[in-house]
Amino acid sequence: MDGETLRQIVAENRQLEQSLTKRNEQYIFDLKKALKAANLSEEDITLAMHDILPSLVEGQKTGETARKQFGTVTERVQIILTKPKEQPQAESWKMWLDNTLLFFAMLAVLNGIMNLVSKGQGLTAGLTSLVATSATGGLIFYFMYKWIYQYEKPGADASKKPKMWKSMSILAVGMVVWILIYTGSMLLPKVLNPILDPVVLIILGALAFGGRMLLKKKFNIQGSFFNR
Repeated sequence: MDGETLRQIVAENRQLEQSLTKRNEQYIFDLKKALKAANLSEEDITLAMHDILPSLVEGQKTGETARKQFGTVTERVQIILTKPKEQPQAESWKMWLDNTLLFFAMLAVLNGIMNLVSKGQGLTAGLTSLVATSATGGLIFYFMYKWIYQYEKPGADASKKPKMWKSMSILAVGMVVWILIYTGSMLLPKVLNPILDPVVLIILGALAFGGRMLLKKKFNIQGSFFNR
């Protein structure tokens, strides 16, 4: 991190600390002391404080103490020391693509097999429906990881996890949109939503799965589908 950015963070931290109650001020003092004793660098301590102080000041408005928000000093030190490095924002599109390819592989193979078994009498989704449904599902499962699963990992900072009702409400809307996109795409004329031969669907599904595995290996993609 460049010096100018670090100085700005230090200034923000000092301003926030001036708004702390006596009890929360003591908590921060003890936390800094414990982090120094754990041989954490000054820069890392500054960044750790920058993660905590905004929530701490905001929580004071409703009477929440530092201990209520972040646990004991010992517990918080352990979380900070074991906190994994955050994934860069650029990784989000890779996680979405990983999910999308996996959805497409499963849906294409499933539709192909069902149509083979039913000898063409079953309802088969068109290519546009499969692509749209897979892309939407990939996005929804990425947000499930972002809002829920990533905070359940060992050492994750659970204090940043959104309220469950908020996450579930947003995801519920996403599921409704997912269903509407699938249903709407199924109503498209065949020229815009072509029905492929079941064998072709199975082959496309296998190619999508193989492509996903190659991309995961090449770019070291961390999947978000079922937190894998």
